[in-house]
Amino acid sequence: MDRHFRAFNQLSTEIIILNKNLDILIMNESAASNGWTADLIDNLNIFKQIINKEDLDSHQIIPLAIILEENSLSELQETLSMAKEKASAITIRDMMLSFKASADRAVDLTVTFSSEFDVYILEISNLDNLNRIINSTRTDASQKIAAGLARTLAHEVKNPLAGIKGAAQLIKKKASDKSIEKFIKIIEDETERLSGIVSKILTPAAKPNFAFFNIHEAIERVIKLIQASDKTTKIIIEKDYDPSIPEIYGDKNLFIQAILNLFQNASHASLDNKEPTIGIKSKVSFNQPINGKIQSTILEIIITDNGNGIHPDHLDQIFFPMVSTKEGGTGLGLSIAQDIIKIHKGNIRYERSNAKTYFIVAIPLLNQSSRLEVVNG
Repeated sequence: MDRHFRAFNQLSTEIIILNKNLDILIMNESAASNGWTADLIDNLNIFKQIINKEDLDSHQIIPLAIILEENSLSELQETLSMAKEKASAITIRDMMLSFKASADRAVDLTVTFSSEFDVYILEISNLDNLNRIINSTRTDASQKIAAGLARTLAHEVKNPLAGIKGAAQLIKKKASDKSIEKFIKIIEDETERLSGIVSKILTPAAKPNFAFFNIHEAIERVIKLIQASDKTTKIIIEKDYDPSIPEIYGDKNLFIQAILNLFQNASHASLDNKEPTIGIKSKVSFNQPINGKIQSTILEIIITDNGNGIHPDHLDQIFFPMVSTKEGGTGLGLSIAQDIIKIHKGNIRYERSNAKTYFIVAIPLLNQSSRLEVVNG
């Protein structure tokens, strides 16, 4: 039974079972993480009772009326009545659900009435997930094209830069006018800076050194590095960690570099605020898309800042190399962070809400457990 219930929880489709009074008797983790309730009810025991056809009245239930707004509740009631009357499954495409405690969502809904158990079974497919899959697939393809173009351009630029630097050094040796030396120095310094940028683009990433590590220890190291900088001493850092998150399998040093790049980006953005604040949160979410695929269990690291955000015209390009919205920026910080997280089979996405900027690092935890089984096996 436990094995069957775990399989039930691994579905990306949201499953909800209602009694005749429209009370939620059971839901899977996908439903619980998508607005149907803030807390999981005792799903396993109730699931067993349903299978055994035992009385459910004594178990904890959640009235549907406290979850949905009245307009959505009324529309759903009509669909439930129709399913019971026709004794068949009823499907509604692109239905808008309004929740009292979370954002509205567009879903595909299928309702079935079970006369054997006297319950309604709701199957819900989240259209937001479908849109995220499409967007993440398109963004991933665009980033690969942009990275390829950047490397091609960098390769073409590298040799001329070496020539410019060499010519400047020759002029410096032969120049008799001391007044031009400062201009030659500018040419040398700027050529050296551009050469460094080109080298970062062209240098392949070192082979990752994968091992199990504690993500919160890695994050704390990043925070210490940020707090050691004179420019960021006045920034307030708010932490919200989920201590139940297991160790993940990855390259700790690369992971630290990715989070550090995101922190530096957040600190720069928030410094214009009177009370610059960066938030860092760790959590587990379920049945969300990463790089075009639904992952059942996901680690999320959410970094927020109270800066002005990114201009809408730049949103499609923020992870491209050589694209920067800040003066003097190389445009490599976010690009490198994204590449590192993709090595860990994850991605980074940007969101803006309630005057805050969110960079969300998502890494599938399913792979972590699979690797753990291999190590222990």
